[in-house]
Amino acid sequence: MLRLRVPLSLVAAFVLVALVVGVLIGGRLVHDWNALKNSAPAGGGDQSQVAQLEAVPLHLPVFASQADCVSGPFNAIDSLGSGPVYGDGGPSTTTSWGQYFQDVAYADTDIAGPILVRARDLFRDQPVVFVGRYASGPVIGSDIVDGKTYAQHTELVLNASTSDKQAVNHKLVWLFIAGDPTPGTGSTAWQIDGLGFSEVFVAC
Repeated sequence: MLRLRVPLSLVAAFVLVALVVGVLIGGRLVHDWNALKNSAPAGGGDQSQVAQLEAVPLHLPVFASQADCVSGPFNAIDSLGSGPVYGDGGPSTTTSWGQYFQDVAYADTDIAGPILVRARDLFRDQPVVFVGRYASGPVIGSDIVDGKTYAQHTELVLNASTSDKQAVNHKLVWLFIAGDPTPGTGSTAWQIDGLGFSEVFVAC
């Protein structure tokens, strides 16, 4: 075996270089790990804001009977809501599960961040479901609407970036499908929460 004699000063220099490289690489690995661990997932900003809105408790009105149920409030053009988001009903489709409505939500001002919509039947204590575009949140079933199978969600999430641009009557417009199971009472309360606002309207 060939033995090589290496000067101690050269060994020390190699050790010093190895230590510096190790510190630099280790520091970089720690930095990358922390960045990965603390980074939000894709869409995480919106998801975090939606979670904040989901934490807002429902404050829907209570009526003694259907005879006491009063629709409103309405804006100047008879859309439901106190603003900044308003709603209008549309044509309906009936299935063996219930009735679905092609509804419209709109706003005439810019709204930052997501908008969470939740609704319930006032006298059957069951949620209105949402299917198709904008439907979000927990899935409680499925149904076939106009020949297409949809998952039934209990929430609707709207955003200025997803406004239906083809509708030009208002600044922001969202076309969505809401469903009420049979037999329904036809009396529903809607809560719309956004960053900095919360509104409720009733449709009887």
